[in-house]
Amino acid sequence: MDEPTPVKPPFRWTERRAARFVYMVLSGAVVIADIYLLTVVHSVNSDLMGGWKSAIMVGIGAIFLFAVYRFRRMLRLFLHEE
Repeated sequence: MDEPTPVKPPFRWTERRAARFVYMVLSGAVVIADIYLLTVVHSVNSDLMGGWKSAIMVGIGAIFLFAVYRFRRMLRLFLHEE
C-alpha cells in the first residue's frame, strides 16, 4: 500500500510570519554592516586606533556571528511556521 504524502498547507502571511520577515531583514542589514565595518577596520592603520584594533575586530565579529545565528533561526521558523 502506498502511504499518502502529507499535503503542505498553502503559504499564508500571518502576523508572526510578517514579524519574522522584518526581523530577518534587520538581521541581514546588521550582517552586511558588520562585513563593511570589518573591511574598514582591517584597512585602517592600527596606530590610529591606539592598540584597540584587535578588540574592535573581535567585537564586530561577535555581533556578526550573533546576527547570522538570528537570521538563520528566523528563516527556519519563517519557512516552517512554528
